[in-house]
Amino acid sequence: MNFYQYTYLARTQTRLTIDAEWAQGRSIFGGLTAALVLAHIEANARSEGYNLSTTNVHFCGATQSQTPCELAYQILSEGKSVRHVEGHLIQNGVIKTKVIACFTRQRASAIEINPEPKRFPMTPEAAPKMPFVKEMMPKFLQHFDLRYTHDNFPFKGSNDSLICGWTRLNAPTEDLVDSSILALIDAWPPVILPLLKRPAPTSTITWNIEFIRPRDKLDKEDSLYYECSGIVAGSGYAHSSGKMFHPNGQLLALTRQMIGVWDA
Repeated sequence: MNFYQYTYLARTQTRLTIDAEWAQGRSIFGGLTAALVLAHIEANARSEGYNLSTTNVHFCGATQSQTPCELAYQILSEGKSVRHVEGHLIQNGVIKTKVIACFTRQRASAIEINPEPKRFPMTPEAAPKMPFVKEMMPKFLQHFDLRYTHDNFPFKGSNDSLICGWTRLNAPTEDLVDSSILALIDAWPPVILPLLKRPAPTSTITWNIEFIRPRDKLDKEDSLYYECSGIVAGSGYAHSSGKMFHPNGQLLALTRQMIGVWDA
């Protein structure tokens, strides 16, 4: 099934099973599991007038393909302007992905900081599409169109951790929403991979995403621009910071991850 079919199930049901074609190593692609939990929360626990502001994701264990998953949520707190909701993806009674979503109401304020629109180095059409090589790449990548605008590819042995480029879902059928932005961000490889000279196991452990509001409308055919760099790394862990942009240059989201690497 494609991304939209899975998010439809997450919005309308509490149980589903994920195919192996969404695998990332021994686990299901974390961007999908996080998106499913978020889609379940937004469909079932979101109040009118609130917008998603942040999500904090904890990948607590490997989600297995062809194994039933259960989706659940609980409202942690609700005030006049801020609402906190926790959601889980559970397999065999164990939480595999945990998401805490913060929803907010917009209010009048004299404080405004408006970043300049991003100027892109090239258009999506001018950027080369990364081919999907079935036996050499994570299976989930067959569902994404990634186009690098900087030649800092995984396992290059580079001194630079920057990863940037355009991304979209293949064969999109629905307009982009919060859950699809989540998956598009995580489709990119961890920023530590260009620093490596050979493949090594890596895993995102925690992930924070801040959604910028208000935002201009996104269409299903839009490509989004991603750029991310490492902040610090050592002792088997790395910390990254990145941004996702609307095709018109508007800042859409801020993203930070803690990543484990087993290269020794």
